[in-house]
Amino acid sequence: MKKSAFKYISKVFVSLICILYIFLPINNIVYAQDNSGEVLGDATTFTDSQKTLLLAKPAVVQVSNIITGQIVIQATLANSLGAPGIAGMYYEFTLGFGGSGFFITDNGYLITNGHVAQPDNDIIAYYAIAQLAESIYRDAIIIMWENTYGYTPTESEVDAAFDIILNQTYGGSFEAMVNDLYSTDYRGGNLKMESVKNNNFIQTGAVSGTEKVVKELGKAANVIDTLYDGDFDSSDIALLKVEGANFPTVELGSSQNVQIGSELYVIGYPGVVDQATGYFTDVESSLEPTITKGIISAKKTLVDGTEAFQTDAAISGGNSGGPALDSNGKVIGMATWTISEYEGVESYNFLISIESIQKLLSKNNITPNEGLTSKKWEEALNEYSNKCYTNAKKKFEETKNLYPDNVDVEDFLTKCQTAIDKGEDKCLSKIEPWMYMLGAVCCGLGFLVFIIIVFVFIIKGKKKKDSNVSSEVKKEAKEESKK
Repeated sequence: MKKSAFKYISKVFVSLICILYIFLPINNIVYAQDNSGEVLGDATTFTDSQKTLLLAKPAVVQVSNIITGQIVIQATLANSLGAPGIAGMYYEFTLGFGGSGFFITDNGYLITNGHVAQPDNDIIAYYAIAQLAESIYRDAIIIMWENTYGYTPTESEVDAAFDIILNQTYGGSFEAMVNDLYSTDYRGGNLKMESVKNNNFIQTGAVSGTEKVVKELGKAANVIDTLYDGDFDSSDIALLKVEGANFPTVELGSSQNVQIGSELYVIGYPGVVDQATGYFTDVESSLEPTITKGIISAKKTLVDGTEAFQTDAAISGGNSGGPALDSNGKVIGMATWTISEYEGVESYNFLISIESIQKLLSKNNITPNEGLTSKKWEEALNEYSNKCYTNAKKKFEETKNLYPDNVDVEDFLTKCQTAIDKGEDKCLSKIEPWMYMLGAVCCGLGFLVFIIIVFVFIIKGKKKKDSNVSSEVKKEAKEESKK
């Protein structure tokens, strides 16, 4: 074989190696190292329990119930106030009830307490009367003066008259006035409540603020089912539905393995923290749910025979409807009631068992599921935990596109970019199984092509050699014949 043939084969082989190098996955692997051999950086990490809570947090939302209706004055009350002219008058009210809830399907089904989503009418009436009591008395004073003295009193005169009634009749206690109107007149039928409507919204922001704020920041939620009627039993559960897709979810567990002393976490939006917004905490912090830790203090049986749990995990108004998670991040109950001997002392907190929640879901043919958002969120947290910040950033961005209301995602995106800029990414790209297969196939094909080329040149070289030998023999034979 001539040198040109070997030269040609060498060029082909080198070209094949270059092509294979481009496609081989090993070419895309970059490891962040420093020359000293020490571990780089100080990017924030988290424990397994913190990761468990991070996975659950996006699925927990604040439930805001804006309740509207009317209180109508009956003739008996109007006459007793000396103002028959207010008989038939109606007073519109707007109340705000707040609690917590959690998504159990990615298409918008969520669970909360019945007393949050659809409070008992007696409770609504009490707060409506508390809101309207002064207006009712002031209108009665104006009409009474017009009937008695023939003129409309000034605002200062109405103020003075109202103070006299409050002090002489109720000992200066506005609460006593409200209690009298509720227990005597509402219970007695002298005040009637009409056109009550519950308007539920879910949001990751704060419930505090105007009705406009809640509506603009929230998503409307429809009550699908609740049996709650003011009772302290397992009926205090409500199934709501929000229109949309890609909602994050929490996984439902079982209470079968729950024992006294078992650790748990409660996630929600306690009202006492919400009221501090703008005073002790900034408005942006109101987006962050509160997580409290405790144990199962006791197992209880409710009056309807269902199981409930007592816990020392801190719970207050606003926590109602929030999930209670075991150490594996699965829902084992729902924060529902807190009882204390009197205000300011330690309270006793109770959870409705997950089995009662599952019964309501079965009744409505709802099957809990984990959606794409939760899967991407978990993948992103895993990549972040492994310090694969480039991969994590990509998955955090995918999570944000699916569900922009995740309050933690922006923080993680910032941390990922900071770590990348510092060269702390331990695996800038990930080798997938298909990349290994592609590399193996390319290597195999390249080697096969090389063997075929060598074989072809060997055959061609042999044929050429045989042809040269044959020509020499013929030439010698011809010369012999001439002799």
